Amino acid sequence: MSALRYHNIAMMENGYVCMLGKFHNVLYVAAKLCFDWDLRNNEIVSRLLNDIFYCEKTFERILVGAIFGTRVTHFLSGWKSDFEDREENMRALVYFVHHATVGRLEYRCESFPTKIRFIDVPMESYGQALPLRVAIQHGSPDILLIMLRYGASVESDKLAPSPLEMLLTRLSEYDARPGEERIVYPEHLLVCLRLVLRTVTTAFVKTPSHIADQSGVLSVSVYEQYPTLVGQKLLPPERSGLSPPELRHLCRCRIRETLFENWALPHGIQQLQIPESLRNYLDLLTD
Repeated sequence: MSALRYHNIAMMENGYVCMLGKFHNVLYVAAKLCFDWDLRNNEIVSRLLNDIFYCEKTFERILVGAIFGTRVTHFLSGWKSDFEDREENMRALVYFVHHATVGRLEYRCESFPTKIRFIDVPMESYGQALPLRVAIQHGSPDILLIMLRYGASVESDKLAPSPLEMLLTRLSEYDARPGEERIVYPEHLLVCLRLVLRTVTTAFVKTPSHIADQSGVLSVSVYEQYPTLVGQKLLPPERSGLSPPELRHLCRCRIRETLFENWALPHGIQQLQIPESLRNYLDLLTD
């Protein structure tokens, strides 16, 4: 609370404009203390996150270390990570996104018409990309799973294709080696694809705008757009559009949607009176 007060006084003395530098970095000292002490006071942690966003309009300093690791933060952004290594950065991200969810925090960003949640706040230094897309671009399935469990958006927007379309486009660039029928795909991309497929009922790909305007067809199934990937069995028929999705999977998507709307994802899953195996299934930990 002293750190928050110090930061607010410094801003007040400067016409309510953050001077950044040491006057702002005190917030990250407080963030490290909150994490180290496992502070449970949601009101204080929420105030801390709100003050960080007020000055920076992003949470990338909390996210970058978890996605890329501690060395890359200094190389790309010019600052040293506040946490020891990538594993601690990931635990810190879980700590703060959990508090943001419990506190029902939402933020208004210029590139979005409505308020969005902590896990979907764009990363300013990465072309306003959503954290989930940055994780996919980097090929980090472990951090991707964390974001998906907390309900990160997998929808497309005006700025970029959907995470699923990003993965399918990257995988479609690989060809079979000479003398081999099967194509060897990077394992980390395949894991990312399987994780994203756990969150969508059926995989569709948006048609280009000029085609959509002329034909009225807004999207096509994956097996029509990427027959090679379907032929290589990267997508099960229930996701590619060849077969209807399983009832169990449809239930998972609907239950997760309801939990997300009620700010209960993923911690609310453990309160459901269902077997442990089904809780893991709802939490995207198993197929």
